[in-house]
Amino acid sequence: MKELTSEQILEHLRNNTILRNNQLSMLVKLLNSLKENTVLAIDGAWGSGKTVFVKQLLMLSDDTIQGYGHNTLDETAINLLREKQKTFYFNAWEYDYLGDALSAMLLKLIADDDESLNAASIKKAVSMINISAGLKNITHDFIDIDNKTRKTDLVKAVKDQVNRHDAVNEFLNKLKGDSERLIFVIDELDRCRPSFAVELLEVVKHYFMRDDVTFIITTNVNQLSHTIKKYYGSDFDGYAYLNKFFDFTLDLRKVSIEMYTRSVLDWADDGMIVNGVARDAIEYYGFEMREINSYYSSLQLVNRFLARNNNWRKDQYPTQLVFVPLALALKIKNDRLYEQFTSGKGEGALRDFAANSYSTLGYAEKLVNEDRSILSQEQIKGMAVDALIVEYKNIFASEGRGRSGENLQDFHEAIALIGSYTTISVEGDEQ
Repeated sequence: MKELTSEQILEHLRNNTILRNNQLSMLVKLLNSLKENTVLAIDGAWGSGKTVFVKQLLMLSDDTIQGYGHNTLDETAINLLREKQKTFYFNAWEYDYLGDALSAMLLKLIADDDESLNAASIKKAVSMINISAGLKNITHDFIDIDNKTRKTDLVKAVKDQVNRHDAVNEFLNKLKGDSERLIFVIDELDRCRPSFAVELLEVVKHYFMRDDVTFIITTNVNQLSHTIKKYYGSDFDGYAYLNKFFDFTLDLRKVSIEMYTRSVLDWADDGMIVNGVARDAIEYYGFEMREINSYYSSLQLVNRFLARNNNWRKDQYPTQLVFVPLALALKIKNDRLYEQFTSGKGEGALRDFAANSYSTLGYAEKLVNEDRSILSQEQIKGMAVDALIVEYKNIFASEGRGRSGENLQDFHEAIALIGSYTTISVEGDEQ
């Protein structure tokens, strides 16, 4: 799916459609209260909206952006942030192709703020970039003692490191200007090459640990801990490393699926069974925002394909109403279960989902022919799930035989539209 535009992100801020404005206000107040060097982690799974969250923070800190107001936002705190602090954004994943993390950071800072920097400070920063190009890992090779056999070489190496640190401080002073604090937002760190991710953390630790600097790092802390462990070795405790590195960790609140699908995707609750099953699948498999977007656009495309003849037969209903939305959910969340389901071995996945999906059970109960007046709710539920399993087996175990074969062909053709993972935008006619 396409990334949200700045205007769309601002619109979500104005209307609080993602219901995270309260967390933003809390973060702004925290930033205003800091008096010493602080590293804050914004923790969330892939696709949970971490980038949208910090870009909304950047908008709140930018005094050129007006009309963001919402009753969930504290304007006094926001004005104080704008007055006292200067904020920069660095997408680590976009720059991990560069030779080293310090060079990447300095280049981006120079590009973003040419007003605060004069020619001399830019030249000094460029010289730092040149001498840092050979710095592969600050922790491991801070000074390469083994290759410094002469005293003069060793003394020069020490002086180079000290001079580089002093030069970074001088550069940051120029960058800060009249502001009281600098805020650096580092985004998408967990998507970087392990070596670059680790080196960037070490650059922060060794060059930017000043009382007037705050770092906000968006990442999946669990994934990043594995990245660090992979870099340093299997015996290294990556999680303990991050616990020492991060002063605070802010967990993004879970997005309300009902609010998000209705307000952001304009996905109306129209009472259609297929949409109810789809929402149940989103909830059951714990989709994040990006996954919801992809799932929604996929489902719209597949449903249009299935309804191309505008003549749905009763024996096609299980495929169109249940099996397709479930299969698309499995394709996004669990490829192994998806392969089992589409090959006719997904009875377990179907049974587990149906037992926890109100819409699926509501449809499946219509497949039960017995007199339900003498049955308990649990008995009806069990018989409904069993009836749906029978429909599943009839389709997937009867390829090439009459209408069951047609239904299976329709199913596979519909799923084949999507590919291994959809990248279709929701900005088109689906909205």
